[in-house]
Amino acid sequence: MNATIVDVLIENIKTDQILLEEVEAKIDETKEEKRKVVDRLKDYRKDLSVLLKYADDAQKQKIEELGFETQEQSNGLNPIAQSAFDIILKAKENQLTNGELYLAYEKGCIAKKQQPVNYTEFNIKCRTLFNTQRLLRKKGKDVKNSREDIISLNGRTLPKKEVDTKSKAETSKAKDDGKG
Repeated sequence: MNATIVDVLIENIKTDQILLEEVEAKIDETKEEKRKVVDRLKDYRKDLSVLLKYADDAQKQKIEELGFETQEQSNGLNPIAQSAFDIILKAKENQLTNGELYLAYEKGCIAKKQQPVNYTEFNIKCRTLFNTQRLLRKKGKDVKNSREDIISLNGRTLPKKEVDTKSKAETSKAKDDGKG
């Protein structure tokens, strides 16, 4: 057989196309295996949230070494997100820039003699607040600088005087309606 260089090239292309299909099939199979493992890990996390109260200190340390949180989470928030949420609740008009929020978090950690996480990890840990829409993010003037983003409470909190006034008004209305 007198094959030309073009014939060799054609055969190489055919061979590599078949090889590519085989590799893609393996990739799909591997992705499915990965999905199953990730699902099991998510289930373990749920199991931990229920069973963690029965773990001793040594077991909790082993769990932390595996990358799982062992601290009690209030409202489904990790401690960093809870701290950020509390800071926003105490802030004037319930809003701060993202940079101010991080600095307030950092100061709080230092006051409690805890090691604060870096800015990037802080933002990752706070994503839950935005995903659950407890907090809102409005981009600042520089779209590339997240420190200028405005972070605010979704909705508004009523000042104490306004809450007291509303409670008195509702009580008075209930009495007028014969319900009080």
